[in-house]
Amino acid sequence: STSCIQQPSIMVRLIFPVVVKTLFLLIPYSIGATAERDGFNIASTIQLAQETLDRLIVTPHETIVKEDEKDGKNNSVEENTAPPSEMMDGEGAQPDPATEKNEPTTTEQQDDEGAVQDMNLSYDGSDLIEWINSNGGFIHPNARIGLDPTGQYRGVFVKGIGEDGGTSDGIEDDDIIARIPWDLIVKPKDYEYSRYWSCEALHEMHRQFLLGDESPHAPYINYLKNQPRGRMPLEWTDAGKLLLKNILDHEILFDDESGSGLPPSVNLKDFQETWVQECDGEDTPLARAAFYQFTSRDEDTLMVPFYDMHNHSNDPKKLNTISAKPERKGRPFMLRSIRDIEPGEQIFISYNRCNRCWFDKDYKDCTSWSHYGTSQLFDIFGFVEDFPQTWHYRMNVGDERREEWDDLVFCLEASDTDGPLKVTFGDNYSEDLEYEEPVEANIKYLGNQLVRLKELESSMKEDNKLMQSMPKYEWEMAWRYHEALMTSMSAAILASRFADDEVGEAVSGDDEDSGDDSDDEDSEDDDSGDDVEDEEGRDEL
Repeated sequence: STSCIQQPSIMVRLIFPVVVKTLFLLIPYSIGATAERDGFNIASTIQLAQETLDRLIVTPHETIVKEDEKDGKNNSVEENTAPPSEMMDGEGAQPDPATEKNEPTTTEQQDDEGAVQDMNLSYDGSDLIEWINSNGGFIHPNARIGLDPTGQYRGVFVKGIGEDGGTSDGIEDDDIIARIPWDLIVKPKDYEYSRYWSCEALHEMHRQFLLGDESPHAPYINYLKNQPRGRMPLEWTDAGKLLLKNILDHEILFDDESGSGLPPSVNLKDFQETWVQECDGEDTPLARAAFYQFTSRDEDTLMVPFYDMHNHSNDPKKLNTISAKPERKGRPFMLRSIRDIEPGEQIFISYNRCNRCWFDKDYKDCTSWSHYGTSQLFDIFGFVEDFPQTWHYRMNVGDERREEWDDLVFCLEASDTDGPLKVTFGDNYSEDLEYEEPVEANIKYLGNQLVRLKELESSMKEDNKLMQSMPKYEWEMAWRYHEALMTSMSAAILASRFADDEVGEAVSGDDEDSGDDSDDEDSEDDDSGDDVEDEEGRDEL
């Protein structure tokens, strides 16, 4: 099984947006005069990063400071403050209702599909819960499937007091929320506890879709078959894929061999490569539906009814459950609470509990292939997760003569409701955190991408004709991911030592120091090569 490793000493930077912004307003020219290196202006990059965060982070912050903490990683996070990273995925990866058809759909056509949308939103899961309870399973009597109080998305909630028998107890710490018997789980015949992928599991899912009403899992299968299509990026329309390809700077969507684009650079669950070629499956609309429902809902090789209807969050103030998959065939799947969950509160699970930035001393032994980062969650599930986020930028920092690959890995958290973003370079799998700090080549890459994304937004986001060429969901989700990329890159730039250096130069105005800095930069370039080699060695950790 995969292990989540606690790292004893982590470099943490706190990012608040205003003091540095004020400094730039006072002394922009002195910074620019000392920071031009080989045609790349670090100061302008820092200023653009600052302006980006000021624009994208809703809550105004009072100052920009960075702070090193040596006491380990702190995973206490308040409610999310940035709209690009809102948890907006109702019912699994279903942020809001969308069209059921998997064909090009204009904004106007979506209005004709309101009946399908309403049916999906209004589903209360009562038939599914009854099926589970009457076949040896258990769903906590205070749990319900339904809409959130705003009526915008579906999830699993604790019943309000008096709501369909809901009691004031809610769900108490360590209560069993769900026990799903083995016979009700859609699983492969070759199930193994530590196996995380199986063509047999996909084929079993397809078989159940073919059976439909005749399936022994009919209440669950019919619910899945009724889900809207087009949620995952590779299911999007051609227009939606083209927009996303431009945002990611890929020549081929999710196939960034050059290393010049943005994550996700490799698609993890491609229908043709995985299902048709590797698993020798047929290419039919029903097979596609089964494939994408499986890959966006599976718990390794299992499809677990009721469990997969919960929404995702890694925010410790929201996440309130822990799951345990069967250690051997015949055992049930269990979901328990990890604290008291009050009436009316949403019940959350984590889709990537073993993510590389996870920090939970009570959950070291992860038993799921769930270490995906934020970009991979977007690839597989089609939504942008809330904070905390895990970012992995793999970039080619070489030139035309030779390729040099480098990885910049960092964790991004919201410290509190009105407080800073917190950047941690490295993750739980880092061996030597000294090598996780970004080098100048990393900052140059991030800066160039920030400029490109800003120009792309200026030229395309107000294009009504382009917007109407794709479903509303694709348009909004593409730009939401665009904002999440800009937020994460800006935070990394401002948390780097280069932001410290430039502010220091601007305040001192010391030309002699500027010259020394140029000499230091030569050594940084030399160190960059060492970093590249070290990063390549750590890539498979």
